[in-house]
Amino acid sequence: MYRAPGGGAVIGGGTGLAVTGADIGWWVALGIALLITGALLLHSHRRRSIAAKNE
Repeated sequence: MYRAPGGGAVIGGGTGLAVTGADIGWWVALGIALLITGALLLHSHRRRSIAAKNE
């Protein structure tokens, strides 16, 4: 949990996103981009490890 400076309320979950000033659409786009990047890195790592075992 995080207490915003000057604010008396505890911020957590979706409310914390609003404090950054960014629209939720940007957070969703960032999350999707990170998931795709992670999937591509995982795929390339697995391909390299399988190729190394076959040599």
